[in-house]
Amino acid sequence: MKKLPMEGEEEFEKVCQTFNSMQRRIRDEQERRSRDEKARIDMVTGISHDLRTPLTSVQGYIKGILDHVADTPKKQEAYLTTALEATEEMNLLLQKLFDFSRMESGQIPFHKVPADLAEFTAAYIARKEAALEGIHFILKKEKGIMPDILMDVEQFGRIYDNLLENSRKYAGAEELCVEIRIYTEGSDLLMSWKDNGAGVPQEKLGHIFDKFYQCDEARSKKGSGVGLYVVRYIAEHHGGDVKAENDEGLKLIFRFPVYRQIQGTLQ
Repeated sequence: MKKLPMEGEEEFEKVCQTFNSMQRRIRDEQERRSRDEKARIDMVTGISHDLRTPLTSVQGYIKGILDHVADTPKKQEAYLTTALEATEEMNLLLQKLFDFSRMESGQIPFHKVPADLAEFTAAYIARKEAALEGIHFILKKEKGIMPDILMDVEQFGRIYDNLLENSRKYAGAEELCVEIRIYTEGSDLLMSWKDNGAGVPQEKLGHIFDKFYQCDEARSKKGSGVGLYVVRYIAEHHGGDVKAENDEGLKLIFRFPVYRQIQGTLQ
């Protein structure tokens, strides 16, 4: 795009300035769309590639059962267990695509009810500790009754699932330890999620919630670049926000407004 010269009458100069400003906005928008489109294609390509490994695993173990390679009940159970784990991995990848598609079209429904985040977190931890090995959770919360927040339980579970997947994938710790702290600050309820990993390079820390952003550009580790973007999206739709910092590992701090009901009026 060629800039118009801005010499001449004052009115003409203003028109030229407006036109040049419009050109810059159009160019910037075109560049942004081009970057997003490339990143979207890379994401779909990457997830498609990542799906091949668990799909091949499922096919291989089922074939092993059909071909009687797993010729004892114990072996068959082991094969089926591994195949089930692979299907769960595929489901997570596909769920990310589905969530992202619904977010882009504004079709994610939120059904929020007053809920105790500390109780919800304790129940989540209990489920995960029973289902997963090699992960240790520490839950810290203020003494006494914690205030409720308006929460969509399903969507909030997705926040925790994405945070856990992110820690498991990138922390790099031999035994993953996740510390969750829930506390009040003024009229807000805060929740922090901290793992014992290596953290994130400081220059990349401010970008980890960006759409399609991947710290690991070489894709040496599987990733779609939308997990933490989904986390921020859901948090913001709960009236909250989230920030990241390094504190002997990656630490994500969420802030939510507490729920109050006074004389039948929601505040």
